[in-house]
Amino acid sequence: MPAVNTPEGTYVEPVYKPAGMRNLANLVRTMLNDMGIYHVQFNTVNKKTLLEAQKNPEKYPTLIVRVAGYSAYWTDLGVKTQNDIINRTEHNF
Repeated sequence: MPAVNTPEGTYVEPVYKPAGMRNLANLVRTMLNDMGIYHVQFNTVNKKTLLEAQKNPEKYPTLIVRVAGYSAYWTDLGVKTQNDIINRTEHNF
């Protein structure tokens, strides 16, 4: 996994498996075509990373998350918004 160019070099970008990418593409295709959902957004950062970034923001200066129609640096968000993102992370289906 390639490390992001940060002073601490702590954040590692995720690597996606081909099957996982196909499943995600199928999910989006189904939502758009079969279910009529016209808007969806994904964060591909796991809950553990978000919690760690909340505790040690200095280690994650380049972490960007999708909020609600826009993207933002994690460290620029307030705790309430960070908690909202954490709480809607890692759904199982």
